[in-house]
Amino acid sequence: MPGRTGLRRLLEQMRADPGTVEGATAAARGKSALVAALPTQDVQRHIAALLAAVSAAYIDDVDLGESVHVADRLAEDRALQGIPLAALLEGFQAGRHFVMSQVFERSAKDGLEGEEVFTGLMELDCLANEMQNRLVHVYRETELSLTRTTHAVRLQALRTLLHNRESRVRPGGPAASVAAAGLDTRKLYHCVIADVSAPREARQFEAALTTSDGLCGMVDGYLCAVSPRLPEAPFEILLVAAPAVPATELAGAYRLCQTALASARRRRLRGLQHLTSLALPLSVDTHPALGRMLASEHLTGLDRSDEFHQLLAQTALAYLEHGGRTDLVASALHVHPNTVKHRLRRMAELTSFDPAPSGNGSLAHSLRWWWALQSWLSPVAHEL
Repeated sequence: MPGRTGLRRLLEQMRADPGTVEGATAAARGKSALVAALPTQDVQRHIAALLAAVSAAYIDDVDLGESVHVADRLAEDRALQGIPLAALLEGFQAGRHFVMSQVFERSAKDGLEGEEVFTGLMELDCLANEMQNRLVHVYRETELSLTRTTHAVRLQALRTLLHNRESRVRPGGPAASVAAAGLDTRKLYHCVIADVSAPREARQFEAALTTSDGLCGMVDGYLCAVSPRLPEAPFEILLVAAPAVPATELAGAYRLCQTALASARRRRLRGLQHLTSLALPLSVDTHPALGRMLASEHLTGLDRSDEFHQLLAQTALAYLEHGGRTDLVASALHVHPNTVKHRLRRMAELTSFDPAPSGNGSLAHSLRWWWALQSWLSPVAHEL
């Protein structure tokens, strides 16, 4: 069939184009906030596998049943991660819509006959429906198997507590959710989030984060623990820990840890990071527009494309972060102290930067400059 041959050729081109997977990934993350919170590479890996399975079924006449395991893996992962089925399907449908739109647009540009394209799209849609039905089935089966354990029941109660949905889900309010999660209303608990989203990888860290009087498991796609004590073992991965709070206040601590995790990851931090130590980076990332305003106000004399100006900004930032100690700045930047002094003088000539402010407003002055420099050195608006 000529139309099918032409559509096969088009799909082969799309399959070889990295932009297809990238576009479908962006569409899925843009539609579902919970999917967007997962690492991009995790979402992209699953979408690439789904696209490969469907395209192979259409282009190479491979039985879709031979590749159904890719849908099983995605459904199992999202169920274990605590990602709701609705969020999973939102992402799936958004990616599906992107691919179908691309097929339609490219076929029109290639001059393929409309009737044949419509027939091909219907066949592709049937294949996508099979994958979606499989996703729903395996997700529900996985979810059902999880509810049969005491740990899973407690973990679901913890998810409800951290999502602050107790008024709608549990009539007894926060205290009832705390009890259902096996926590004690008289104790204080740390909330810890690890930068681990793959369930199979999370298992090796879960034991180290689990305590007899706490709880650990996947929440919104990441390994999360609540415990009266912080973990003592060293970790190579990133973890963000909130100060100990009453169990009824864990929802607020959890939301802050979620946002702080993104800020810490952006700065390539590793190991256990305390939420309070991330207060300033968190503020910068939460209000990028304000940072851009500060940079525009204070740093108009700098050219971002000029490497020397980049060095000046980095040196000024290091100077603020090391308490105005040029010797410490020199050690951190691996340069001579005189080089630091020269750069600071040059920075002062190009901008209004004052390396030694005095008076009651010196702290606020330093913070404004720190924020402006952070924003200028990292100009891209980040998703949180």
